[in-house]
Amino acid sequence: MARRSFSMAHSSRSSATLKVTVLQAGARMHYAVPALLASAGLLQHFYTDIHGTWPGLRLLHHLPPALQPAALQRLLGRSLPDTIAPTSVTTCGRSLLWHRLRSRWGMASGSPYASLFQEAIARRFDGANVLYSNFINADLAAFQAARQQGLRTVHEAIISPEIPYLLAEERRAFPGLEPLQSLDQMQAGTERDRQKWELSDVIVVPSPYVQQAMERLGVGRDRLHLVPYGLAADWLTATPTPRPGRILFVGSVRLLKGCHYLAAATRLLQQRGVSCEVRVVGRYQPEAIAHPAFQGPTYVGPVPRSQIQQEFLQADCLVFPTLCDSFGLVQLEAIACGLPVIATPHCGSVVRDGVEGFIVPIRDAEALADRMEHLVSDRLLRDQMSARARQRAQEFTWQQYGDRLMAALHTLDLSGN
Repeated sequence: MARRSFSMAHSSRSSATLKVTVLQAGARMHYAVPALLASAGLLQHFYTDIHGTWPGLRLLHHLPPALQPAALQRLLGRSLPDTIAPTSVTTCGRSLLWHRLRSRWGMASGSPYASLFQEAIARRFDGANVLYSNFINADLAAFQAARQQGLRTVHEAIISPEIPYLLAEERRAFPGLEPLQSLDQMQAGTERDRQKWELSDVIVVPSPYVQQAMERLGVGRDRLHLVPYGLAADWLTATPTPRPGRILFVGSVRLLKGCHYLAAATRLLQQRGVSCEVRVVGRYQPEAIAHPAFQGPTYVGPVPRSQIQQEFLQADCLVFPTLCDSFGLVQLEAIACGLPVIATPHCGSVVRDGVEGFIVPIRDAEALADRMEHLVSDRLLRDQMSARARQRAQEFTWQQYGDRLMAALHTLDLSGN
């Protein structure tokens, strides 16, 4: 990840300097938040799970690519940005791997990140005055400790709180494909969400969809800060080479993503004799795509991050039929590559209906099929939407993302810290 600069033209509510410790699982948005804070001189410490430069993986980098499974290639490619000093990073790689092994044996219990949170608490968050986390609610104890130690707290909402309930409806409608949570489990999760929200001074949300869902659950608008995601410059300057009729979906094949409705729409197009290829790129379970509900598209499987941009550049349009998504970064990646997008209203407000693509209701395979057919058959419309999509992408740059995030953080009252 190249070094990026961000505007710091935001006034803090106190004269104290932000000193932020970040808790994060995975390489979310290529470590955008800790990288942004580090480049601004505000990152106190970064606690995460495992990354490609973790010492425990050092020897695996020397394996020939042919001997590296796809999952290992993805992990080794998860490199920390060079703006983040190795001395400011703590991982829980060993305990996470041990937890996963125990899970396979049916012996695991508790959070795989418990040791990470315990270390952060014991080290008093390394002298920070702000704790930033994008864990959903597994880090509740860390937030409680941070408040007791006088830190301000920032929660980044990476999912909509409506997900468990929408997903339960879908799993009941399509039994046997995915495990069903009980109502008690869902309500317990929502209660933990509420406890964490109560402990949060600022809640960063990526889309109006998530903001409205949290407001319906009683979160005050004054604590909610809208910070839509952004893209790196190399996405905004790539040259598309679209293949007419190639319809792309990028993401994991799950009920939540609406992949079964995409499959139903694909079958409708086949029945209508529409010449197109519906290409699904992302992880899947073999038993899922063997189910009749998922028949129709071409399932490519996951591809390395280094190759994913080519999938966008060679597609004709993107379909994103999600039932519930906090934002859907693939929408940004698509419009940056000049792809019109067909999406639902249950995600980030990137595409405007009839401008850069189409918005269709959730669970409506026929509406999906109609819009897919419209885009691949009307080349003039498709090309007009493509041009507007690339213009729209300019509103979601890394610079804008960084400025919006910094503006949210600078609303914190640091008096007394």
